[in-house]
Amino acid sequence: MLDARAMSDADVARAFGHGGRSNADEVDRAALVAALLSSFTPADAPLIRELTRQEIAAVGDADSGCGDVLLACCWLLFMIGHVEDAALVWRAKNVNFDAHCYIDSVFLIPQGAAVTAEFARSRDLMDLVDWAEGEWIRDTETVARDWRSGSFFARVPPAAASVEDLATRMRQ
Repeated sequence: MLDARAMSDADVARAFGHGGRSNADEVDRAALVAALLSSFTPADAPLIRELTRQEIAAVGDADSGCGDVLLACCWLLFMIGHVEDAALVWRAKNVNFDAHCYIDSVFLIPQGAAVTAEFARSRDLMDLVDWAEGEWIRDTETVARDWRSGSFFARVPPAAASVEDLATRMRQ
């Protein structure tokens, strides 16, 4: 499962992507995300970005809900801490109403609201700029520390668990 780390984005999309073919891609994607929760590193950022894009497509096509897989993808991007990933998390957060409510806004500001606003402005993502500069009202340090504790995902099976066990945990 974790050998996907060596795959190109195109290969990840073929193996784990949302192609509407069957449920196999969703099971495998959920299992891979669950495995990454217990063993991710900054080098996994490209893989996590591609998994996030695939999960956004799946959630968008289903036109309902959000689920722990998309939440976990956004959390992993937050934990890695690249401000550039705020655009992808913003896209995930806005895929539907449920995702907007479920994906914590702190995932958009891994380096703080001002850094996210500056990045978003450089990419002409004015809705994200407006959010970062005007709508963020919580204590970012406390919220970020709580999410960085990893306790929300503490019950994830070990990365070596079966695909079915990993997928079941993520798709509860």
